[in-house]
Amino acid sequence: MIPQRIAQTALEQAKTDWRQIDENSQIFDELSRFGRGDDLVDCPALQKEFIDPERAARFVRGLVDSLLPKMTEHPLGQIPFRHQHSGGMAIMQLAAAGEAAISLVMYERRGSGAKPQTICFTDSERHEIALAGTGTLQIARRQNASTERAKLRIQPMEIKAGQSLSLRGMFETKFTDRVESRLVILRLSRTALAPQPSLEFRLSDGSLIHQASGDKRDSGHEMLLSLLGRMGRKDAAPVMAEMVREGSDHLRWQAIRECLALDTAIGFAALCEIAQDPEDSLSAIAGTLRAQLIEAHPQLAVWEESLCPV
Repeated sequence: MIPQRIAQTALEQAKTDWRQIDENSQIFDELSRFGRGDDLVDCPALQKEFIDPERAARFVRGLVDSLLPKMTEHPLGQIPFRHQHSGGMAIMQLAAAGEAAISLVMYERRGSGAKPQTICFTDSERHEIALAGTGTLQIARRQNASTERAKLRIQPMEIKAGQSLSLRGMFETKFTDRVESRLVILRLSRTALAPQPSLEFRLSDGSLIHQASGDKRDSGHEMLLSLLGRMGRKDAAPVMAEMVREGSDHLRWQAIRECLALDTAIGFAALCEIAQDPEDSLSAIAGTLRAQLIEAHPQLAVWEESLCPV
């Protein structure tokens, strides 16, 4: 494994050398500030990277000039950046700090085939500048704040090298419609410090299709809750009941549902506690579910009385 270790060391050094170029070093310093919540206008070097085509091209060209010779010299090495390729789209994350990241995105050639049926809005902001290629984007704008049915406006946009684009995630997003040859974009993204739930709407009528936590930690907890539920782990019900007491509303509601499915007694007790607290943001929906359950299973009304003796 020594040759591979040598190769990887060489590639990591090439990455470090590129990051330490004076102009780039300033960009990465400001990326850290941006990732902590500073406004982009207060990060002039970083902001210029996404409005000045020559500077953006120089930034990426410096990486290519630094990395490719080392990759040729050391073919056993792995690209020292997180990267993925799926569905005609490749992403390589060049840097990340806090909630922010700079990525290189490449869309492969595609015609105007089957259109997407849904569109997703996430609580993040994105700033992009095209480096090479041309294509047609569809900009989707959510023109109301409803989380049940969105009023959507879809507008086409032709994009080519040198053009910039900024999107507010909860109300603006895009999907790629057509790409001639290929389209390469440099992207700056930042997730909100306390992100709202992501919302997916049907394009045809704007109806809500799916909602998911915008917090990565909540998403991980939701997956664990779902897994424990599918495994039938009744011993996890008390832990789920505790999770109902704090966290985002979306995660708490998921915990209630899974707890009810695993252990009716523990889950219903937690549900009643929330329904009886008028200051709890889930009180109304918990009260509705409690009433529905009692209507379907009248014995729960008797059992509820035993929970709250007069």
